[in-house]
Amino acid sequence: MSEDLPPFMNDESQSPPPIDGGGSFAESMGAFGKMLKIQEKISDQFPKSKVPWSETRKFLKAHDINTIKSTPLYKFHMDLFKKIGLGDMQLVSYAPMHYIFAVPNCPVCSLYPALENQKVCVATSDALHRFFTEDLELECTVEEIECVKDGDKLCKFKVDLQPISAYQIMLDSYDKRILHGERPSEIDEVDIQQRIETLTVYKLIENGKLTDIGDAYLQYAGNIEVEEKEFEPPWKKQEELAEIASKKKTFGAAFGEMAQKVQKEDNSQQSQSQSSDTQEKQDDKKSEESKEESKDTQSFAELFEKMKKKQK
Repeated sequence: MSEDLPPFMNDESQSPPPIDGGGSFAESMGAFGKMLKIQEKISDQFPKSKVPWSETRKFLKAHDINTIKSTPLYKFHMDLFKKIGLGDMQLVSYAPMHYIFAVPNCPVCSLYPALENQKVCVATSDALHRFFTEDLELECTVEEIECVKDGDKLCKFKVDLQPISAYQIMLDSYDKRILHGERPSEIDEVDIQQRIETLTVYKLIENGKLTDIGDAYLQYAGNIEVEEKEFEPPWKKQEELAEIASKKKTFGAAFGEMAQKVQKEDNSQQSQSQSSDTQEKQDDKKSEESKEESKDTQSFAELFEKMKKKQK
């Protein structure tokens, strides 16, 4: 078995139904090609979509649907899955540690036009599992609970987080001190009350006192020291592009400023031993390449993809 294949292609128990489904050979090949494209995009995008704990923490501490949807991570998640080809996913139900996502007009279902009375969106379930476990570092289980091909109105997927994994990321040092009965003087009372509310929602404390769940966490996992890695979230560069575009008004001006920014970042990483003459030639070449790409690029999304390739 190949480690490069998605789990449902390696695990017979999780394999999707045959794509032919009674259709013609041409339809079957077309559907298979679309599925491969989705998997190629997943393999390309997910390694570049790792999210820092600081952003995942905001997502976990948002304990109602509207607040969750306002987090940068949620928007990035929805945009990423749409870009991959998994449709317009949206959060439709929430309870602490439990999320239900729905996909209207699920594109995966369209790959099985002749199939009925069964759930077929294993590719979407697999993508959700990979995103949460690999990019967010949240252990979880994912299950398709409703499917259009099984007679339901929407395809729905339930994501259940493993509590210890979620607590490890969600609780920072201040939260742990509150669990121990302290009131950190470094943060204000409003912040403390918000943290107490979150800890109550997650059933770690109740009426200001540690619950059995909270006590168990502190005993078995609360004192485990894990170094939190700090890095920019994957959507930061895209936000910079949008900000520059809004200020510059024109596509050409936006591209020019962003190209200069990327060029300066590249230059700072080059060896100091390079001669100034060689450096000037490289700068001139990059500048000309940027101008040519600007002429050929038809959309901002296209420009963004080119810029990311230039940074590799």
